[in-house]
Amino acid sequence: MINLEELNPEQRTAVTTDERYVLVLAGAGSGKTKVLTTRMAWLIEQGIASPGGILAVTFTNKAAKEMLSRLSLQLPINTRAMWVGTFHGLCNRMLRSHYHDARLPQSFQIMDMQDQLSSIKRVLKLFNIDTEKYPPKEIQSFINNAKEKGARPSDLAPVDPMEAQSIELYHLYQQQCDKEGVVDFPELLLRCYELLRDHPAIREHYQRRFKHILIDEFQDTNNLQYKWLRILAGEQNCIFAVGDDDQSIYSFRGANVGNMEEFARQYAQGNIIRLEQNYRSYNHILHSANALIAENKDRLGKNLWTDRGHGEPLRVNELSTDREEAQWILEEAKSLINEGVDRKEIAVLYRSNAQSRAIEHAFFSAGIPYRVYG
Repeated sequence: MINLEELNPEQRTAVTTDERYVLVLAGAGSGKTKVLTTRMAWLIEQGIASPGGILAVTFTNKAAKEMLSRLSLQLPINTRAMWVGTFHGLCNRMLRSHYHDARLPQSFQIMDMQDQLSSIKRVLKLFNIDTEKYPPKEIQSFINNAKEKGARPSDLAPVDPMEAQSIELYHLYQQQCDKEGVVDFPELLLRCYELLRDHPAIREHYQRRFKHILIDEFQDTNNLQYKWLRILAGEQNCIFAVGDDDQSIYSFRGANVGNMEEFARQYAQGNIIRLEQNYRSYNHILHSANALIAENKDRLGKNLWTDRGHGEPLRVNELSTDREEAQWILEEAKSLINEGVDRKEIAVLYRSNAQSRAIEHAFFSAGIPYRVYG
């Protein structure tokens, strides 16, 4: 029996809603994974959906495993056959079942990004393309960006000779992949979308099967992923989307936060549930974060709060160089250690790996042991 009393009012509303289209704006630390898994368990327990009638999409295999693990703790069901996974994992699963209709060999291989780059280099070499003018990594980005928009070479209209050549290289690369029976990561999704689009019987089969579609990290979906979700949902199925437009940071790799606004306008039609109670941080942090993000006018809006108290005030210190910054961090750490704080309770977070060198040098020179995590 699922205990809904463990949920706060907004979480409980999200879990038990009977709306067909729901957008859950889940702030950081607001228990979104708990809501997603409890929603799935509730649908099954109420007899609204069978385990096989739910499709849940996450962005990492780790998140998918955690979701299934939590679900198995709530209900005595076998979760192995459930369709819970990443976009690429679920598309791979569909394509394996329908490889012939997808024009793929039964044992097609999946290339990682490095394999894909090597394949592009072979094409460039085979056709004597100047790699100074057309760098392999730029061609890789061009191909992947096109695929993530759902575009084949024939769909693209060049604006100049260089782009025309890039489109031709995309065409030659895809010919090579088809000949070798391999697919890159964006191709998994594009090929699966085309399978559903071009084969009504297959599309209708999955639409009849998956009456409830749940998506995690909705703000990170790209255009093609959104189209794939919409074609799976059809006109009748339920979409339960969870995301946070304030945490959208992957536009550089094709994520389109506008998908949330379009979904809210076209499907949810104002049916937005906001999870604003934070269970991870103190109020000083949340108030500062709320004040900063409020400057972004293009957002759906929410205000995080907590009942954990104010916590320690935030301090901001701006320094002229990375050496000065590292020295300041060192002095802060030494002060904490002198106060009796255990070293393993002190963490230094930095934005990029390049910043670690100065900080490590300061700690090493001071004889303070440290450990670097990826």
